Amino acid sequence: MLTLNLLNVQTVLVALTVGLLVYFIRRRFIYRLPPGPWAIPLIGNFEVYTKPLLHRVVLQLSKKYGPVTLFSFGPIRTVFLNNYEVVMEAMVKRKADFAGRPASVTFSLVSEGYKDIAVASYSPMWQYHRRVAMKALRNYQQGDLLEKLTQDNMTKVMNMMATEKGPIAMKSHLNNIVFYQLYTLCFGENKEIGDPDVEFLLREKDLINKTVGNGLREDMLPFLKDVYPSGRYVIIKEAADRVFSFLHKLLHEHQETFDPNNIRDFTDHLLVARSEAEKSGDDESLEKLNDTYLVQTVSDIFFAGVDTTRLTLEWFLCFMSGLPEIQAKCQAEIDKKIGRRCPSIADRQSLPYTEACIYETMRAGVIAGLGLPHLTICDTHVGGYDIPKDTVVLINHFALHRDTKYWKDPEKFDPLRYLDEDGKMDPTKLDSWLPFSAGRRVCLGESIAKSEILMMCVHLLQWFEISLPEGTKPNFVGVQRDFFGTECPADLRIIVKKRFK
Repeated sequence: MLTLNLLNVQTVLVALTVGLLVYFIRRRFIYRLPPGPWAIPLIGNFEVYTKPLLHRVVLQLSKKYGPVTLFSFGPIRTVFLNNYEVVMEAMVKRKADFAGRPASVTFSLVSEGYKDIAVASYSPMWQYHRRVAMKALRNYQQGDLLEKLTQDNMTKVMNMMATEKGPIAMKSHLNNIVFYQLYTLCFGENKEIGDPDVEFLLREKDLINKTVGNGLREDMLPFLKDVYPSGRYVIIKEAADRVFSFLHKLLHEHQETFDPNNIRDFTDHLLVARSEAEKSGDDESLEKLNDTYLVQTVSDIFFAGVDTTRLTLEWFLCFMSGLPEIQAKCQAEIDKKIGRRCPSIADRQSLPYTEACIYETMRAGVIAGLGLPHLTICDTHVGGYDIPKDTVVLINHFALHRDTKYWKDPEKFDPLRYLDEDGKMDPTKLDSWLPFSAGRRVCLGESIAKSEILMMCVHLLQWFEISLPEGTKPNFVGVQRDFFGTECPADLRIIVKKRFK
């Protein structure tokens, strides 16, 4: 009996192995797939996806295999796009083909079952919610709310920074700058630093980010969440439940005090959209704007903007403190065009050199080396290769921002790359600059992010001379922060000195 059982197991294993080989050979025969290193069936390119700084590893491998490179993450087929031409072909020319998002247990947990915009897959429902969110953001930007809250929040935080003695670890100050600003933008309340509600959301966000790490085992084997959930899965689920319970409470409070003649924040702008659907008798739109979808849309703007904005500011301070001559040029421009008054969004046109430094920060600082994964929603192709339906596709932003075809000496921080001979920003010099992605999945908050980051950076340089501690050498090499290619400056500590009394 034991021998028979062993034979049965061996037969199953042989059949499975042969079946997998036939499957992979058949796929290679039917499709002209992109090149890449040989992958072990089911296990995939273990020697690739287990290495740190994956975006850098893939860039090096793309020099051998080309700009469209195929890897297997376990059984999941994944294509990396490593230059501007193939990214534009995929995301702009064939934009709908690549507009999906892969399903994952982690994505489902942090979106109440894909009810948001960031990780929900491409569909008429997704298109509707994105249109509503874009309209709300445009309406928000038409007034001076963003400008005023940036000025107020920056003044609070910079007054706190001015009291610091010696080198400052900037993380807590940058969290205050970004988190409190986004809280006010989304929910209207101008909270004081240290407010328990804001601190609660900040702690829960950090807990989720830390626990997710490189992903959950449930992402590879979803059934485990129902039969044997991991400790990390339980932590993330409980934290997400706490966060969304709190956000639903805030939405309910907004509904009770909503006044269409007094729009206070982004949440109110979404309630305007729901109010318009109610007045028009559009039951289908009303169903799409239920409380869960509204909470998730606000959550996208709030949480998605926190880390990217904070990391941009962190890298900006890293470059400015390490390159005092560039910092001085920015401050000379700010002094000449603005003086000591509060900067405004309208000042953007008058500060081309400072804006160029921010663009260069987004290129040279590795803020999103890979970004969120795309998924093909049909059989398609890019770069001369077939990309089957349900293929995960990642843009290697790091590779684009280091491409010597577009960036001479790419490791050098050089804001002049973006300026014309008259010293103005030159939009023709932005090929292969894609920190906000492109196509259907371009960052929802790009327009707000550019304006608020510029204002934040101008405030900092207007108030402070920023330097490294004595004896510290500039270090522009980042350290890995997460699986999606985010790097942060290594152990950044700076000294701030007020420029004016």
